[in-house]
Amino acid sequence: PGSDAHSVEQQQQQQRLGGAGWSGARQEAQGAKAAAGSVWGLRTVAMKGPASWSSSEVIREGELEKRSASLFQLWKKKAVVLSKDSLRLSSPEGGGKAKELRFGAIQKVDCVERTGKYVYFTIVTTDRREIDFRCPGESCWNASITLALIDFQNKRAVQDFRSRQGQAGREGAEDDAPRDRRLARAP
Repeated sequence: PGSDAHSVEQQQQQQRLGGAGWSGARQEAQGAKAAAGSVWGLRTVAMKGPASWSSSEVIREGELEKRSASLFQLWKKKAVVLSKDSLRLSSPEGGGKAKELRFGAIQKVDCVERTGKYVYFTIVTTDRREIDFRCPGESCWNASITLALIDFQNKRAVQDFRSRQGQAGREGAEDDAPRDRRLARAP
């Protein structure tokens, strides 16, 4: 009974992602390799799927291909969840550990190139590392990620500005108080 529920979950996820599955041996090899280490700027998160992730609002779910950092630089399919504050990557099967790339660690989305079938783009992290992705041309994942990143950066800039204004206001009030006292004492 447990394996039937697991296979139903896999079928539902494959339908949601729009793909047919991979062979079992390939799934196991990729799952083991993904669990073995992390990619620059990515944080490994032990989670079982989108439903168990943080309460951050999900903007988009789907599938991207990520270029591996290995010698052969193969393209690997990843289930992706884009939220207001991060991009989460996991194996298409949904099991194992997910990797989360928080927008605070992303500098920009760069190098957008269109070919007949794919759009290629690079995410540049704050420590200048590059992570390459590709998606079908009509999916516009690069635009979705870019817009979410800009929204995040704008909100952060407004928060920084307000906190600096608040600090300047408090410092100004502290500086003005002794001067007011001095002025009140002057003849």
